[in-house]
Amino acid sequence: MWTSQAGLAMVLASGLTLSGTVAMSGLAGAIAGGTAVWLVRALISESDRFQQGLIRPFTVVAMVIAGAAVGLPAAAGPLRAGVVSVVLLVTFLLAFVPWNVFALRYAGRGNLLTRRRILAVGSLVSILLIAYLSVAIGVLQPSRESYSSVLLTASTLLLGLLAITFVSGGLVLTAAYRHGNVSVAHGMAVVFPVAVLLIGIQIVSLSDVLTRELLASFHLFAVAAALPVAIGRYDVLTTRPGTTTLGERAVIEDLDEAVLVLDQDGAIILYNQQAECLFGANLDGQALAEVVGTDIMTLRELSTLECWTDQGYKRFDPRVSTVTGGRERAVGQTLTLIDVTDQEMLRQRVQVLNRILRHNIRNDLDVIKSHAEFALMDVDDDQSGKETRANESVAQILEVADEGLELSADARQIEQLTRKSPTEQSVVNLPRLVDEVVETVIEDQPDLSVMVEIPQVELSVARGFLWFALQNLVVNAVEHNDSPSPRVEIEGTERKSEVRIVVRDNGPGIPDAEWQVIEAGQEEALNHATSLGLWGAKWTVQKMGGRLSRRETDSGAAVIIDLPTNTYRE
Repeated sequence: MWTSQAGLAMVLASGLTLSGTVAMSGLAGAIAGGTAVWLVRALISESDRFQQGLIRPFTVVAMVIAGAAVGLPAAAGPLRAGVVSVVLLVTFLLAFVPWNVFALRYAGRGNLLTRRRILAVGSLVSILLIAYLSVAIGVLQPSRESYSSVLLTASTLLLGLLAITFVSGGLVLTAAYRHGNVSVAHGMAVVFPVAVLLIGIQIVSLSDVLTRELLASFHLFAVAAALPVAIGRYDVLTTRPGTTTLGERAVIEDLDEAVLVLDQDGAIILYNQQAECLFGANLDGQALAEVVGTDIMTLRELSTLECWTDQGYKRFDPRVSTVTGGRERAVGQTLTLIDVTDQEMLRQRVQVLNRILRHNIRNDLDVIKSHAEFALMDVDDDQSGKETRANESVAQILEVADEGLELSADARQIEQLTRKSPTEQSVVNLPRLVDEVVETVIEDQPDLSVMVEIPQVELSVARGFLWFALQNLVVNAVEHNDSPSPRVEIEGTERKSEVRIVVRDNGPGIPDAEWQVIEAGQEEALNHATSLGLWGAKWTVQKMGGRLSRRETDSGAAVIIDLPTNTYRE
């Protein structure tokens, strides 16, 4: 009698459980299915209400939940006792890829999603799906010896998927927390469905045989109900807190300045696109000193940094900031390199041209005035038949005027040339260009000895800039050479990443005070260059991304042009 009553109770309980499972699953399927239909219509109509990058994976998640809810009552029968949790596990695996795609895009980390990665993870998920379903249904029955190894492998792969899910969920919550107009509750609305699935897998697997289907249907119902709430109440398809992350990344990536992030040891761990253009694409792990020639502590004390880059010799204004973590503890540093090469060149041009023109014009006008007065006096004396100095004074006036005109023309040519961008490049045969420059200089210098030793090198540079720089250096070597046997040597060498041209003479050399002005890039009342030649050469070499320097010699001057072999990039 007691046996029959227990059996009857078992039947009634089983019936109630089945009825509850069917009802709960049906309701969950209706909610998730209705949500999916609504989203599909929005996709078809191309509604502007939802963000396309978010609605597509979210729609797939809704379809998976709807299918699982509808299929649960039918699937529970064939499944072996105690493994109904496989339904929730399969649901999680099916929703894994679309949900993580949605979560990463929602958090502003869509850059982590590549086709190769998605295909790799999708293949892994497919293998797990086939394995779990085959074992659950009984199609695959591994032996006792191989069962443990199969279970270990499957569990390890599943743990990997869980880790990815936890990371995606953490990124969602972090993005929501950092966003000014989105609360953490919005992030919770995104994470809630997958969290319920994972919790349900554990609860159902440990539940009583009579309640496992009902519990599974309840968890699916909770997941399905969360979908429209997330859309309607928390706008998960409309508001993307990851915009903050995307905005920060876009600001850094779109900066015209190079940004380098360093760890506590001074190694580069992150950099933006401009830094990659300047210093190369493989900066990860390199020491800062190897890249810019100076360590971070020294840069804190510098107002300017000059170094070679892939775009030539540049001058930067370095800005160093400390990256702090919890409790304001320093965890690294950021270095922003503001390119001031052109601004510094403009400042120098304004200062130098202003000083030279103002200084020379004032002196020349004094000379002209003085000789004009003498000429007038001599003309008056000439009436008595006395030999005058009028012709000499007039000649001096004409000479000074010619010098003033020449200086003005040089200043105008330098100003026009340095205002241009050397983007119109051509392949220049260096030996041929040097020969042409030498020919123009030695026409009026019959006693000048010139030796040229240039390797067969072709450069992709702005021809006018290189011509101007070389001509100024050769003319400067000739005009200031007081040797009875003036000699100019032009030597070239090709290196790994640059070409060096040395213009050497046997004259008195460039005075240290004058070269210090050129090197410092600033003229003063007592320290200034005597002409525009060296300034013009320096500026045009800088425009080509090169560097002008001087070599110490026992006699004469040796001025060096270093040019990068790569093409100049504006």
